[in-house]
Amino acid sequence: MDLTSAKIKINRWLIVAILGLTWGFSYEPPYIRYTFHEQLVDLCGYTDVQLGLMLSVYGTAALVFYVIGGVSADRFSCRSLIVTSLLATSFGCGIMALYPPFWVALSVEFLWVITTIALLWSPVAKVAALLGTQKEQGKILPMVSSFEGVGAFITTFTATFVFSKIGADTNPNSLRIVWIVYAVWGIVIAVASYLFIPARTLYEDKAVTEKATLTAAEKEQKKKENRGVLGQVLRNPMTYIAAFIVLGSYIVYSCLTYTQSFLCDMYGMDMTTASYFSIIRNQVMKIVAGPLSVVLMSTAILKSSPTRLCIVSGFLSVAGLVATMLMPANPAVLPLLMGVAIILSLFALLGKSNNFACTGETGVDPKIFGTMTGVVSLIGYSSDTWIYTVIGSWQENLAPQIAYNRIWYLAIFGCALMAGSGLALIFRLKKSQKA
Repeated sequence: MDLTSAKIKINRWLIVAILGLTWGFSYEPPYIRYTFHEQLVDLCGYTDVQLGLMLSVYGTAALVFYVIGGVSADRFSCRSLIVTSLLATSFGCGIMALYPPFWVALSVEFLWVITTIALLWSPVAKVAALLGTQKEQGKILPMVSSFEGVGAFITTFTATFVFSKIGADTNPNSLRIVWIVYAVWGIVIAVASYLFIPARTLYEDKAVTEKATLTAAEKEQKKKENRGVLGQVLRNPMTYIAAFIVLGSYIVYSCLTYTQSFLCDMYGMDMTTASYFSIIRNQVMKIVAGPLSVVLMSTAILKSSPTRLCIVSGFLSVAGLVATMLMPANPAVLPLLMGVAIILSLFALLGKSNNFACTGETGVDPKIFGTMTGVVSLIGYSSDTWIYTVIGSWQENLAPQIAYNRIWYLAIFGCALMAGSGLALIFRLKKSQKA
């Protein structure tokens, strides 16, 4: 349904919540092995190598489809892309409920690359960013990230709860029901997306009105400009500055996923505690980071700037990483170190929840925002192609203390890249304002 500008403003936070839920749900099926690894092996018969290959295919193919998704977001209805994505993801869940052979499961994983990256990622980011002004993006995008955490938590908790109630590992059909639960969530969110996400954003609504007043010559000029959108984005130095902010933030986030194994290996944390710790460190802190970042950006120091918050996040994360490395290797400090790790995760997530808001702060033309988001995502998430392999080799070939210190040094590099790129963006913005 089309919404007027007034209605979009009234329903904006409901739309933000639904956009966050779409992201939160959609990435759970491709990464289901993080929750149901043993069940995929025991009930479906997949090997550890096959499960690893499925994620490798997803991560590698995703890099190509980020750009395709960005261009699609600028050319087609974002709402239609989002609804199609959710329904197709649910269809994939339905296939997986049949416990298919590995080659079919691998094909479904590739399908999810298309549904989550090509059809969902950039369209959601574009709709969220264009729900308000550039200054308002610093509030909107972090809240989308927060609701992403809510969506991931609700869908995974529901699936896990149902799994436990129907016999868990003792019921050979239990994982089928898990897939069906995910499929139902996808359909429910797809219906909500169709009902509440506007067919046109505020910018697009205005653009349609302006288009009606254009002459034939002006329309032809517009078409020529649209054909060169990708070139415009690639020639814009702001694209690469924004991309390095995302890359630095994502390197930090990726390194911190090893916090749980670090505490288990070096400080003897038991697996039960590790499970609860992981939920608090990741999902709970992701939910907290969005609203907290909005509050922090209202301060005089940050001046409603997501880029400034990313810079502060980078410096605070370095302090947390240094504190982690200076802790003595004594199990007695485990409770203190767990607290430091949770706070460190919050610092990192403050930056991660705002890194795409920095793209909006570059002053990018709204009509090419989707394409720019795709290119920024391609560069920003490119560390997926090497970071886990490199860290895995450190863990296999080096003493634990040395391996984890290298991980923390790599995270510090990510902090420096994020903060340095943020400073470069602010410098260029000030320079352009003076000009």
